[in-house]
Amino acid sequence: MTQTLKTKRETRRAALLLLLCCLSAHTLATHARAQQAAAPAPTTGSQPVQIIPAPKSLKQTGENFPLARGARLVLADAKSEDDRFAAQDFADDLKETAGVSLKVGTGGGRRQILVGPLSDARVGAALQRAGVDVPADLNEEGYVLFVNADGVVVAGRSPAGTFYGLQTLKQLVRGEGEGAQVQGVRVTDWPSMRWRGLSDDISRGPIPTLEYFKRQIRTEAMFKMNMHSLYMEHVFAFASHPLIAPEGGALTPAEIRELVAYARRYHVELVPQQQTFGHLHKALKFEEYNELAEVPYGDVLSPQQAGTYQLVADWYKELNELFPGQFFHIGADETFELGRGQSAEAVKARGIGPVYFDHLKRVRELLLPYKRRLMFWGDIALNHPDLLPSVPRDMIAMNWEYSAKPSFEARIGLFKKAGLEQFVCPGVQTWNQIFPNDDTAAVNIPNFVRDGQRAGVLGVMNTEWDDDGETLFENAWYGVVLGAAASWQQAPLDLAAFERDFDWAFFRHEGDALTKATRTLGAVNTKLGINNSDQLFWRDPFTNDFQENIARKLGEQTRQMRLDVEEVQETLIRERPSVRRNSQTLDSMRLAARRFDHLGRRAQVVEQLSRDYWEAYLNLGDRARVRRLRPYAGTIYNSLREMAEELTELREAYRAQWLAENRPYWLASVLARYDLAVARWLSRSKQLEEALRVYDQTSVLPAPAEFGLGPRPPQEN
Repeated sequence: MTQTLKTKRETRRAALLLLLCCLSAHTLATHARAQQAAAPAPTTGSQPVQIIPAPKSLKQTGENFPLARGARLVLADAKSEDDRFAAQDFADDLKETAGVSLKVGTGGGRRQILVGPLSDARVGAALQRAGVDVPADLNEEGYVLFVNADGVVVAGRSPAGTFYGLQTLKQLVRGEGEGAQVQGVRVTDWPSMRWRGLSDDISRGPIPTLEYFKRQIRTEAMFKMNMHSLYMEHVFAFASHPLIAPEGGALTPAEIRELVAYARRYHVELVPQQQTFGHLHKALKFEEYNELAEVPYGDVLSPQQAGTYQLVADWYKELNELFPGQFFHIGADETFELGRGQSAEAVKARGIGPVYFDHLKRVRELLLPYKRRLMFWGDIALNHPDLLPSVPRDMIAMNWEYSAKPSFEARIGLFKKAGLEQFVCPGVQTWNQIFPNDDTAAVNIPNFVRDGQRAGVLGVMNTEWDDDGETLFENAWYGVVLGAAASWQQAPLDLAAFERDFDWAFFRHEGDALTKATRTLGAVNTKLGINNSDQLFWRDPFTNDFQENIARKLGEQTRQMRLDVEEVQETLIRERPSVRRNSQTLDSMRLAARRFDHLGRRAQVVEQLSRDYWEAYLNLGDRARVRRLRPYAGTIYNSLREMAEELTELREAYRAQWLAENRPYWLASVLARYDLAVARWLSRSKQLEEALRVYDQTSVLPAPAEFGLGPRPPQEN
């Protein structure tokens, strides 16, 4: 017996040791995978080198360049206004983020940051002394950057290249004041894709102020984007059709001229994107234009009406005079009503594809005199791949897809097979969201751009949409910058490395706390298993559907989500003093976190009210139980009124954030949603108060259904 027990003990001990070994091995493997998730950034001294987009070639010189010891910004070409502007832009950023003032000059001397074209003799001599070889095939937007203890050289193949080199230089500045220095590196860099752009929806509610448009342009340019498209349905003040644009919500010709000139200095092409087919209800709702609608007062222009083409011709005649670039974007997506009205007979006889493509060709013929490349959204065309070869070869398909797919090769291949040039158009996932769904964006953007690069597409046009009219652009920067990095860098993009560097590159903030906060907010949809956080925020909580499918079903997810977003708020408060760039983004992020927190708290309050009310209703003779409802209706403490108070605070915070970005136009429409939600809570509070007053006299409560408190909650074990 003793020997048997001893054997058993030894067996158990061996099993335990084996288990511990396995757990230890698993822990080490997990740790190793975590370490390998993102390759550590190269370091100069004690500081990592963190640059977005990541350069093609980067080597360290081992010598940093001190900025506060008589350093000077020197232009190799004193006559170049482009280089002077780029140098001053760098100097302004340096003053803001590092507290160092540098003057832009043209003289010689030691300790200089030399800025100029690669073709300049002084630049060539400086690079030769540094032993820097310039690739003969460096493209027009490429640049070379060299830093050691004696000086800095930033030189581009073109003014755009020099500008991009200085954007990289901004991210190499470490320290502040007397301690500021440029990290010692040798960089050769160029873009992997010719066009790197963003389509910004300015037609579904938010209309940016002129200053915010400029913020978008210069911030996109900082990350080497070179195209910005204004998505317009009805928001340009056309002189030929003055009725359509809303008062207070329209761009004027003078504003466009100012923006075009501003964008040109940042090497950004401003592309007009005026719809020519669908999404035109805001024009077609007018009686004057209703005869052009496919269905009465609908969304789609009818190709059966000659007036349709006169309207398009009038619009683009004015746009041509204001936008001097290479492209027009004619939209033409989501023409769902086509064939349901005026074109029904034509569609029945020929099919919807030929009718759609005939419209594209007719619009193209109208715009031929302007000698522009025409872009069109590719969704409808992809429904008729057999007809794609009939599309004129000078038109560009804007191939959009917003899902988190592992591959987009098949979609890209359809246009490529037809011989059409294309842009890949992922999305920053802002639409219908309190905060962008970054879980989806972090897959959609890199993968779509990767497959586009491999297929040799013309470029990338990332997209931002405002479908529900209340999207705040300031929350979209993670997705915008991700698109910039993916399109400049050679695919595939290393997402872990991007996120390792995002805090520094965007916020000039050490560590990754703000990136983690961004990803936490961008993961709420995943955590709750929803697609549309705005819709959930505005949903009436006093319904059976909300009670059963949100308040009760998602109880634990809601609790964890609240903990997560409250931690985000603490992070934003704690880290804000150390943020030296784009600090306004934190205000918008904090508002999103507060809205998520309120959303979770609201579900908890209404779920507990349902339980308490049902408990009282099923025990009307027990006045002590019924009295537990007083906290929902009392004069001192009232949970329902507290929800209204929180919404009122959020309303004011939202209003402030909106006006930090946008014109007042449309704001009242969004604030009305807050007002309605506030009234809903106050009404329920008053209703419950009255029910309790009646109960005191009759010992009867209204049925829970009268309050929208759902069916009887499941009994707790």
